[in-house]
Amino acid sequence: MILRFSIALSFLLGISALYAEKPASATLKERETQKQIDLQRKNGFGDNEIDTLHASIIGNLRKMKKLQDLGVDKTAAQYLAQTPDEHKELYKKDKDGKPYLEIKLPQGQSYIDYPTVFLYDGIAYIYPKEDYSDLDKIILTFRRVNADGTIHVKEMRRLVNPSPKSESSDKDEKGEAKLDTNSDIRLEYYRSLTSDTIWPNDPVQPAEPDIAMVLNDEKDPLPYDKQKHIMRSYKKMLRKISKQTAFKLRSIELDQKQMITKILDYNTN
Repeated sequence: MILRFSIALSFLLGISALYAEKPASATLKERETQKQIDLQRKNGFGDNEIDTLHASIIGNLRKMKKLQDLGVDKTAAQYLAQTPDEHKELYKKDKDGKPYLEIKLPQGQSYIDYPTVFLYDGIAYIYPKEDYSDLDKIILTFRRVNADGTIHVKEMRRLVNPSPKSESSDKDEKGEAKLDTNSDIRLEYYRSLTSDTIWPNDPVQPAEPDIAMVLNDEKDPLPYDKQKHIMRSYKKMLRKISKQTAFKLRSIELDQKQMITKILDYNTN
């Protein structure tokens, strides 16, 4: 559950301690481990599955766009149901007029800070490039509020990937597939103790985050174990988004097949 993303507080509040100088008496194993960490950070947090998932998601969106351009969704809403449905646009637009697809992520109760129980929900905002050649941006938003007590602690965490890239045919100097480093992923944390604070269901928030950090800032990188945890959580959410966009695509494709059947379904006797 990416709500374990509550790492935001832990790494954001305890980061200074984690950046204490390494002892001069570090063992050979510790020095080798640090060299591996430094190399990983230098090369970025590329992951073949993440790039493949990006490609899968934009591939689904591209196919949906073609069916949408043919008017399949509007026609299906009008003719397939016994009572015509109100057509709902597949894409929403943010305040800057940029289209995005909204994907619901898990909702429920969180016991991660037991005995305090939190209600949580998650939303993904998927932006395609204008020509649908790739993804333009991905924003994962997770909100929670305590379900009991007199003071309502409201929190919102966001992961923003400003440049998600799909698998590429480009090769690095070793002849291996060139992966997106994901180093520019941004983490945002919002917090409020007032009951009337509402963060809208919108990818463009009116308020600035209380805390913001970049995954792999050259001058001030996050603790390595947190970096790995963030990437594992991000990959887990991408799997869910890939499945949901594939489901949406299959639904539109099924509508198209039903429309063809409806047109051809006539009695020749």
